[in-house]
Amino acid sequence: MPGSGKRSSKSRRSRTSKRASSSSRKSRSTGKSRRRNEARWFHHPFIRFLIVGTLFAGAVAFLIGLMVLFHYDRLAARYDLSAVGRLPMETEVLDATGERIGWLHGEDVGMPVPLESVSPHFLNALIAREDARFYRHHGIDRLGLIRAWIRNAKEKRAVQGASTITMQLTRMTYGLTGKTIQRKLLEMAIARRIEKHYSKNDILSQYVNRVFIGTGINGIEQAAQGYFGKSSSDLTVPEAAMIAGVIRAPNGFSPFRHYETALREMRGTLARMEDEGMITKEEQQRYREMRPVVLDQDRWMEMLRKQSKVSGESYILKMVEEKIEELLPSYAGIGGLTIQTTFDERLQRAAEISVDERLRALESQPGYTHQTAAGHRSGDPEYLQAAVTIIENHSGAMRATLGGRSYHDSAFNRAIRSRRPMGSIFKPLVYGTAFERGLFPGMLISDGQIAPGEIAWDDEGWDPQNSDGVFGDFLPAEQGLIRSRNTMTARIGEWSGIDTVLTMMEHAGLGVVEGEVSPTVYIGTTGANVRDVASAYSVFATGGLRHEPHFLLSVQDREGVTIYQHEDRSYQVMSSGAAWLTSNILKRVLEEGGTGASLREMGFAAPAGGKTGTTNDFHDAWFAGYTSRLSGSVWVGLDQPQPIYEGAYGGKVAMPIWFDIMSAAENIGYEFTAFAEPEEVIEMQLCRSTGLLASEKCAAAGTVYVEQVPHDLIPRKFCKQH
Repeated sequence: MPGSGKRSSKSRRSRTSKRASSSSRKSRSTGKSRRRNEARWFHHPFIRFLIVGTLFAGAVAFLIGLMVLFHYDRLAARYDLSAVGRLPMETEVLDATGERIGWLHGEDVGMPVPLESVSPHFLNALIAREDARFYRHHGIDRLGLIRAWIRNAKEKRAVQGASTITMQLTRMTYGLTGKTIQRKLLEMAIARRIEKHYSKNDILSQYVNRVFIGTGINGIEQAAQGYFGKSSSDLTVPEAAMIAGVIRAPNGFSPFRHYETALREMRGTLARMEDEGMITKEEQQRYREMRPVVLDQDRWMEMLRKQSKVSGESYILKMVEEKIEELLPSYAGIGGLTIQTTFDERLQRAAEISVDERLRALESQPGYTHQTAAGHRSGDPEYLQAAVTIIENHSGAMRATLGGRSYHDSAFNRAIRSRRPMGSIFKPLVYGTAFERGLFPGMLISDGQIAPGEIAWDDEGWDPQNSDGVFGDFLPAEQGLIRSRNTMTARIGEWSGIDTVLTMMEHAGLGVVEGEVSPTVYIGTTGANVRDVASAYSVFATGGLRHEPHFLLSVQDREGVTIYQHEDRSYQVMSSGAAWLTSNILKRVLEEGGTGASLREMGFAAPAGGKTGTTNDFHDAWFAGYTSRLSGSVWVGLDQPQPIYEGAYGGKVAMPIWFDIMSAAENIGYEFTAFAEPEEVIEMQLCRSTGLLASEKCAAAGTVYVEQVPHDLIPRKFCKQH
């Protein structure tokens, strides 16, 4: 029926609409539910903590990265970028008189050539092997760094580096050494600055003319001449690839000594060149079969001797080189400097001759048991050593220094790097300290055995012996130094107090006591180096004033501009009065009855003061002394402490060397005059027991004596003990 059909159609549409509506409601309901679930997931405490923590860690890492970058950029800014543009030259080292001591960097200067004169084959080989992205980075190859880190992490060792040519040039220019992360970050920061100031070709030119390529070869021109006897402009592809291949390990890959290894590196470089599209596969296969003819190494060494200004190595030149690296790092690797030192080559030679002759004489004595210098063949020397330093009193200028008998056998500088027990040469500082605090040379001090508990702070019950095995009665304090009495010195040290003595020791430039302090410090069981001992003794000649020891006077660059000039640094170690009283006693040490009397017997007549020192079992023999102009100290001993021989006292072993050097100084023209006196010295009556002004009761007790008192040490109180 028509009506029935219409109702049926409407009914179907209604049901469909209802289903669609229901489905839509369900869909909306499901969507809302999903969004509610997602919202609940996002608001989960752990998830929120994880997200916030990650963002915070990222922000902190970013800030730390910025701080590190800023820090190393500031450090890099201290380096003179103009040094990059200066090709290496030899540096001339002069003594105080203008005489040449030698050369630094003479073997490192190479044979510089313009970049246009270098074979393009070598430039391609170099870039392919060392820094394929050289023209695309700004000093740091970040992709190379990532690759290197990944590979090294996989191998669990450093098998691949990521230094660009610019970073390598940075190391060459500024002498950066070591494999620390700090050095690497500094290197990167400087490399970035170099890239901003120099073109790529400038950087490449400096690199190829400086790079070390083995066996005294520096720069591409020397490499081409040395290995193949031709100019760098004429290198073939295989020759260029071989030279580029050995740069990473010039001595290990040297074509002179390890030809097959160098050949392997050549083939590796050729493969890199093919990878970079510099040569074809066919060319690579053809070149890798070639065997470039390498000339004889002796031929090159003879050329090097003729071309280079190379000095024999010495303790002095090494000291100068290290000081330049410390003070002028921008100039350390490029040279071209004129360095004037304070050394006197005449005095230096006298020291070397004396040490050699005196110690050879000791080694030739019957019964001498140690290795001799003549018997040494290889390895660390075990023969008797000596170290010497001579210093100008009123400037601190070092006139001579010797770090051992042979730099060739041992480059270890015993004059500045070895701290050996001082023995009795430390005692004058103990006395000088006591004079500062009211002791006088004529006061009576017991030479008897130290009683238990006498040194209250000593927990070990130290019982020092005198060298002659005898204890004495009360003696004037000065006799304790003249005759080097240990018991008297210990009591005089206690007069001042251990802390005061240690302060004086440090103030005089002798360093600090390492480890636990004991009363044995008073008699010199602590160590010091020879240079510092000479400097400390100079204060007795200068009225207590110490000038910092130095050996670098001035430095001029290749244009003649002074870039370093020494400035005197001095300070008062002890009062002029205390220095004068101590010096008067040290002069008597060298007279009859003193431990250094044999100096006068040798024939040294100039005004002088000094002290011998010998440590237990004759391990170390010392003599330290001074004249009005020069102070010097001499140490003799074995590197591994053991008895030199029975009876090897400082007066027998070390003093003769001091005598030889100072006698040579007189012959050269150094004038040794009488010592200066204090402005005012007053003759006073003092009490021998207290050092104070004598009273009538002191006279009754028989303790009054007459003392020569410097004005700055005059007692202000009368004795109340009697």
